[in-house]
Amino acid sequence: MSAYAVAWLIAAVSAAVVALLICVALRRFRHWRFLVAALVLTWSLLPVSFDGEHMAPAFVVAVFRQFLEDDATAAPAWQLLLLATATLLGLYFAALGVRSAFTARRR
Repeated sequence: MSAYAVAWLIAAVSAAVVALLICVALRRFRHWRFLVAALVLTWSLLPVSFDGEHMAPAFVVAVFRQFLEDDATAAPAWQLLLLATATLLGLYFAALGVRSAFTARRR
């Protein structure tokens, strides 16, 4: 297994553990804990190309390009994160709406 694959495996496992810990910590907030865990997974694992050949998590690329590289632009990574967050929020609230419509119908 290459170092590139190992790095992605470590990122995936650590993001899953953090999402699980968030679900446990936010147990009192029934629906919101899944949204926060999904946002952590999305921001941690959304891949973006940083050199044309390799991929890295978009949040890492955005932070490195924003604060550590002089001539690099972080806008594409931030735009991808914003689009993914808006899509996730839209799907989440649509699912809540469908769920509430079905539970209201049963009563």
